[in-house]
Amino acid sequence: MTPLERLCQRNLDLLQSLDIAHRLVEHEPVLDYPTAHAVRQRFALRGVESKSLFLRIGEQRYAMLVSVEGARADWARLKQLLGSRPRIASDEELTELTGCVPMCACPFGHDTRISLLIDRAVLACDFLLYSPGPPQLTLEVAGAHLPRLLAALPNPQLEYP
Repeated sequence: MTPLERLCQRNLDLLQSLDIAHRLVEHEPVLDYPTAHAVRQRFALRGVESKSLFLRIGEQRYAMLVSVEGARADWARLKQLLGSRPRIASDEELTELTGCVPMCACPFGHDTRISLLIDRAVLACDFLLYSPGPPQLTLEVAGAHLPRLLAALPNPQLEYP
């Protein structure tokens, strides 16, 4: 099993173990928002597309900023939360440390050394759409279940903004 397949399985196992209803659809790879919109319409997916930015903080610290499509990062606020100025990690770092492919970062299921920065807008969604890893898969999860999902994750978490 590849790292990306393991990430996907961790996400699916977590949802199942928490008894969180979800919908999984398979489609062409989604690596941009126009394709995501087309997939959402074709499969009548409800909700908001997630936006996950993999950040590097200093030499050895990493965080995943989990937000929604269209959200812009507040770099000053991120620096304040993280203690130093973050930068977007390289594609190589993303793949090596998460298994994800560039332009399709999964928000959940990562090594405990990766902190999660959860945008409040995510928690306000009726439904959140995100890839569990492979860009040809999309999960639809009700926003009401996200606090329970986040509480089950072992990663350090900070609320953003």
